[in-house]
Amino acid sequence: MTETEIEDARQPGTIRIRLAAPRLGPATLAALALIIVSLVFKAHVLSRSYFIEDDFLFVGDAHEHGLTWDYLMRVHKGHLMPGALLLVWVVSRAAAYNWFLVCSVMLALQAAASVGMLVLLRRLFGGRTGILIPLAVYVFAPLTVPALSWWSAALNAVPLQVAIVFSLAAHVRYVQTGDMRFAWRGLAWAVLGMAFSTKGVFLPFVTFAVTTAYLGPGGGWVRSMVRELRARPRIWLAYAGLLAAYAVVYLAQQGTAGDEGAGVPKTDVTAGLLGWMLGKTFPTGVVGGPLNWGGLAGTGGLADPSSPMVVSAWLTIAVVVALTCLYRRHAWRAWLIAAAFVVVADAAPTVLARGRYTALVGTETRYVADAALIVAICLALAFLPLRGEERALRRPYPEIMPLAAALATFVVVGMSIASITSYGRTLVVGDRIRAYLDTARASLASAPAGAQIYPRPVPDYAVLPWNGERRLTSHVLAPLAGDVLRASMRDPRPTDKPYVIDDSGRLVGVAKLFGYFDFLKEGCYPPKDGAVTFPVESQGGPEAVGALSYTSERPVTVEVSLGAVSRRVDLPASAQNRLVYFPHPGVGRGMRVTAPDGLCLKAVAFGAVVPGP
Repeated sequence: MTETEIEDARQPGTIRIRLAAPRLGPATLAALALIIVSLVFKAHVLSRSYFIEDDFLFVGDAHEHGLTWDYLMRVHKGHLMPGALLLVWVVSRAAAYNWFLVCSVMLALQAAASVGMLVLLRRLFGGRTGILIPLAVYVFAPLTVPALSWWSAALNAVPLQVAIVFSLAAHVRYVQTGDMRFAWRGLAWAVLGMAFSTKGVFLPFVTFAVTTAYLGPGGGWVRSMVRELRARPRIWLAYAGLLAAYAVVYLAQQGTAGDEGAGVPKTDVTAGLLGWMLGKTFPTGVVGGPLNWGGLAGTGGLADPSSPMVVSAWLTIAVVVALTCLYRRHAWRAWLIAAAFVVVADAAPTVLARGRYTALVGTETRYVADAALIVAICLALAFLPLRGEERALRRPYPEIMPLAAALATFVVVGMSIASITSYGRTLVVGDRIRAYLDTARASLASAPAGAQIYPRPVPDYAVLPWNGERRLTSHVLAPLAGDVLRASMRDPRPTDKPYVIDDSGRLVGVAKLFGYFDFLKEGCYPPKDGAVTFPVESQGGPEAVGALSYTSERPVTVEVSLGAVSRRVDLPASAQNRLVYFPHPGVGRGMRVTAPDGLCLKAVAFGAVVPGP
């Protein structure tokens, strides 16, 4: 890019201004082409994916809460992520369960991360062709694709990658120019990263490590750290204050996590988890693997690299590390930064959060998605001299090195594309969930006026049972309904014609209650002390429903008591047997029904609703 030129046009009062025009060199054009191609492959994978699991919980929460402190600052499964919850709220309120909108937002963020990586590489190394290697390693990294294809994971992973590259790029410009504006921009990007992912707390440490390892005047690394703290105390004190403030807020909000937060890991689970994550998933992922995906989960395949793939990955990593350390001065620092990040920022939090469940967690690439970016940055630092860096190499690279590096990158990108493509074929649940959601949307749109829709769990393939009440239709599907119907779904009234949404998404009548049932062929239940008691046992909750069959010459109100909860139910007059359903959240044993004069109680049921045909 040329400098702006101001030229006197030799006419009184006239100045001709020539503005600089951007000139994209071959390396930059090739880099942009790589980014576009990688986005095409990722868009194809997203087209095969769909909402699942936590996505439904997030959308339901967004429609049940306003933009309050309690909503934004709650800890979800160990994550404090107000930025992610804000994004969910905005997108879900704009169009609930619109996969095209979600994909567009996530692809835009992924494009921003990729372009940010290019900006960072250009600021560090200039427009040389060598930057294409680490850029290609990142934009085609299979480790990042499963996290992108699951919205709940992408909400954390993708904005964090955006924050990492732009925060580092801003800080690099600050070191190069001394302009404090860029330092504060880097800090602001770090704040954004923390707002979307708890892993954002490690970004200041990465920034400090890169700065002291490569951006200083040289010398020993420890001496460079001391010199950096003395030379720029304001910015590093600001980062320290940010980390302290985040820690205070996180600890203050820990009570909102319930039993989903961190816990004491089990030794055997931890060993297996780390063996998979650090021994197989991560090393194969950074060289284009795993190629094979197995153990299908609802969110897609789990990394299942073959033994030859694992061995080849470790050999490749060993060769790259050895060669860079042999030729590039201080290359070992970059690899130490990468290794520390994988262990401290990825492995340790995963063990604390999931180390008491199953070792298969180590096969999920989303836990090391951000490591692909850090490794690509460190690969560049270990391989390429910085702009203006003197004595960057211990000895000149062999003449064959550029060709060998290009061929190796070509192989890695080829395997990456194969891994991404094969992963896309594991996304087999999306069509089933899409059909369920489309049917539910249409059913709710045509629901009768005044319909009372009782809650029941959505299918297991959409949301797993351990999510409790948050997997009920009253939470998951209510965002698809209008305001009046949504209120009915969340707090249905007693009715003789209740509806439920079945496992195909259709709105149907209730066939029966599964649980307790008692009836009389003749006569009425005789009251004792004005009430009839039935041996009902209930765990409570919004799924618990009672039903009374009766006749009455006049309208009456009965009181149904269970545990510490009593509910009044208005019963219209009915000369013929009439069945009325009513929700009852009481917990305990023994259901007591008052029997006003004129009421003939014929049958009682209590339990979970069963959809009709």
